Formats: sequence, C-alpha cells, structure tokens
Amino acid sequence: MKKENVRCPMCGTMNYDVDLDETGGWTKCRLCKAVTCSMDEWKKHTVSVPLLNEKQFVARSMTRK
Repeated sequence: MKKENVRCPMCGTMNYDVDLDETGGWTKCRLCKAVTCSMDEWKKHTVSVPLLNEKQFVARSMTRK
C-alpha cells in the first residue's frame, strides 16, 4: 500500500497520502471534490485509434453497405 501526494488538475490543491492502488488511480479532491485519474493510470488503459482521412473513410463506409 503506497501512499502518494497528488495535485488536483482542476483546482491545484495538493491531496496528501492518497492510496492510488486501492482506488485504481482515481482520486477525489479534498477541496473542489473533482474526481480525476492520475495520468500514469490512464497510460495503462489507453488504446490507439487510427485516424482516417476523407478517402479512407469513404472507402470503408462503401464496403460496409
């Protein structure tokens, strides 16, 4: 159980002794009550999504009809 100090990205308040392992990286700010996830946790759960240009989009939409 590792406790960390986490700064709220919304209001800048420092939240002390937060157990990110227990909450899956999520914290609730003690001042503004915003619920946020640390960036390290987001990196673990992100998925790459390819971006299509207009020609690729049209080509894919035509093949699905």
